[in-house]
Amino acid sequence: MLVDKERVRSYYRQLKEDMIDLCHTDDVVAEEWIRKAKNLRLIGAWYHYMILIRKSKDYVKETCPCYLKRLKKLLKGVENG
Repeated sequence: MLVDKERVRSYYRQLKEDMIDLCHTDDVVAEEWIRKAKNLRLIGAWYHYMILIRKSKDYVKETCPCYLKRLKKLLKGVENG
């Protein structure tokens, strides 16, 4: 499958901008961000996906550490699902 690199970069940048959703009090908003990030993995953009997940963990750890446990739980569900 051929992936349009510019669209992947654009999608990646948008997800980076939307990282604030991970600090939302509603779990559904954070779950939706995770689902969107998973799309990168599904289309074969593994490198972008892994960088984004690492940055998201750092972001939550620095910005809203009370949600770090929730993020890790949601990511574990993505890896298994």
